[in-house]
Amino acid sequence: MSNSTRWTTAGILIAVNVLSNVALRDTWIEIVVSTVTGLAVVGLVIDYLVRGRREG
Repeated sequence: MSNSTRWTTAGILIAVNVLSNVALRDTWIEIVVSTVTGLAVVGLVIDYLVRGRREG
C-alpha cells in the first residue's frame, strides 16, 4: 500500500469517526463505529511503521 493511499484511507476513517460521533451521539452504534474506525487507523499507522518505511 502506498503512503498516499494509506493516509487517504486514514483521513477517511477519521472523518467517518468524527461524523459518527456527531450524528450518533450516545448510542451503542456510535461506540461500535468509533471502535472499528479507531482500530483501523491504528492498524494503518502500525502498518506504516512496520512496512511503510521500507517501501520508500
